[in-house]
Parts: sequence; structure tokens; C-alpha cells
Amino acid sequence: MHRKDFFKHGGRLAILSGIGLLSAFLAYNQKIVTPENCSVAPQCKNCGKYSQCELPQANKERKNGK
Repeated sequence: MHRKDFFKHGGRLAILSGIGLLSAFLAYNQKIVTPENCSVAPQCKNCGKYSQCELPQANKERKNGK
């Protein structure tokens, strides 16, 4: 392997590692954007996460139920 190839492959590996680490960090800290509508249960009251859900759909459902 020549010096030029070594730096080219090393740079690619560094960029790929950085993207992977950033993705893992964001997923671990739950910073990845979630959709506005829930795809788990269309009717919120049937969902196991209903009481703790922060989606606008669940908040609206709780306000209408009280």
C-alpha cells in the first residue's frame, strides 16, 4: 500500500466512524426526530405508552377525554 492510498483509506474510515458514532450518540440520547403521528396505535387509548406519550395526537386525546 502506498502512502497516498493509506491516507485516502484512513480518511474514509475516519469519516465513516464519525458518522457511525454520531448516529449512535443521537439514537442513545433519543435526539432523533420522530414523526408527528404515531404509527404504533392509531387509537391512543389502546397504546401502552398513552399516559407518557408527548405526541400532539396523544395530548389532544387526553384533553378531549377529561
